[in-house]
Amino acid sequence: MKTYIGAVAALVPMLLLGEIPAAQAADPLNDPTSILTLQTENDAYSLPGTDRYYTAGQSLGYVTPTGDLPGPLAALGHAVFGSGSQRLEIDLQQVIYTPVDTQAYDPNPHDRPYAGQLALHTSIIQDTASTRSVLQASLGVVGPDALGQPVQNGFHEFIGDTSAKGWSYQLHNEPTLDFMASRTWRYDLANFDQGALTLQMLSQASAQVGNTEIYGQVGSIVRLGSGLDSDFGPSVIGPVMSGTEAYTPTQPFVWYVFGGVSGRLVAHDMLVQGNDFQSSRGVGLIPAQGDAEVGLAVILFGLRISATEIFTTPEFHGAAPAFQYGSVTISARF
Repeated sequence: MKTYIGAVAALVPMLLLGEIPAAQAADPLNDPTSILTLQTENDAYSLPGTDRYYTAGQSLGYVTPTGDLPGPLAALGHAVFGSGSQRLEIDLQQVIYTPVDTQAYDPNPHDRPYAGQLALHTSIIQDTASTRSVLQASLGVVGPDALGQPVQNGFHEFIGDTSAKGWSYQLHNEPTLDFMASRTWRYDLANFDQGALTLQMLSQASAQVGNTEIYGQVGSIVRLGSGLDSDFGPSVIGPVMSGTEAYTPTQPFVWYVFGGVSGRLVAHDMLVQGNDFQSSRGVGLIPAQGDAEVGLAVILFGLRISATEIFTTPEFHGAAPAFQYGSVTISARF
């Protein structure tokens, strides 16, 4: 028994530092495994839960093994980004926005309008040892067809909460088409305990054009942990800085804590300003916006679980000085 207890006691610090030797080290640039991801974001995950502005987001995503994407898409990725290992990511994503007062049947016209968007995102992810590049096309819809009202009020009914009363003033049905590109640079700042613990920076530049949102963004995340070559940071719903849903565990137990900031200049945002091709509720956009994010992530038994708290600056004139919400992501490899 003493021998068993001693073995367990010796194993615990090795697990926390990710020092347990794997039978064969995984290669992030040659990964034959697919990934399925479920992601949920909500202001109710923060304290106090406010139920306003960006009130909920959910995403179901699939990432292919490396090299498993159609030839024309592979050629496009190489033409834009050069050489690198490629994956394809497909996400079905819904985001929901409401004004501050959700009990008013006729919402304040100077507050953020009710809006939902349902979109299919298709992304080429291209990696080198120190960079991740993403080229994304998104096709979706805003308005009642995005199902924001039944999802929000159905969930509120399920948990015994009051329903939002002003959805009859939401944005009208319109199709959306957007294109986004980003690149993330990954580099170590310091190594401790003979490389078992690493301090690392992830810097990202991204831009999007389309009728949902037009913006340019730069940001950086600093993280401390073990096995950081397994991914390029946590996955969150954009435009907040995200590492995507692709990851490859390079040791049995990967962990890190992180924090970072990003800033963007926004030229257009339909979900704030209102419909592009019809008259609807909308408010004046603040072009200079920023986010801060902190959280932690672990990869164990092939599962990646991350929890992120996100703080945002106002997106429109008259908004509260700051807003925060939580994001939880669970990914599984198969």
